[in-house]
Amino acid sequence: MEKPASPSFPKTILVIIVLILGSMYYYAAYVDSPEPERTVKEFYQAYFSRDFESVSQNLSVFWSVRLLPQYTNLSPVQLLEKRDSIEKDTSQTIAEMESQNQLPENISINIMPEYTQEGANSAIVVYSFQENGKPSGMELAILIKEKGRFRIFALTPVAPQDLPQIKQESIKELDDSFQKLLSSN
Repeated sequence: MEKPASPSFPKTILVIIVLILGSMYYYAAYVDSPEPERTVKEFYQAYFSRDFESVSQNLSVFWSVRLLPQYTNLSPVQLLEKRDSIEKDTSQTIAEMESQNQLPENISINIMPEYTQEGANSAIVVYSFQENGKPSGMELAILIKEKGRFRIFALTPVAPQDLPQIKQESIKELDDSFQKLLSSN
């Protein structure tokens, strides 16, 4: 009496599993990034390509008011309500300021995700500038969540010796202070 042939496991399923796992890793590592990091990337991509409308969309109204004296008397709630007009004015002002500024060739940013911190109302993102593939400085972006979206509140240079301290800082204090700012009249 012959034994029936045992069903074999199709080898194509193994290949499909490996491809799916590889594509999931690629997506998580290179495509999908946290919202604060995506905001910083979009901001600089727009800035490097001179798309000042997109630049202003990624900036906080609280950052923009530094350039626009006509809005300095408004409360935080009023600034948020006037976001559309502030964005438009910011875009025009930055375009005028940057009209004479020449950017270096082959400049990009490299996000340092190990330093990214995200809270309910705030986030910090550390990144380095790359010129022709070589590091040329670092910055830290402080972001605030305005109407459900992270936007850049401040940009500040960072020295390599500051990195351990950035990793130790708690986002809670910044988050609490931004919550107060967003709800103040």
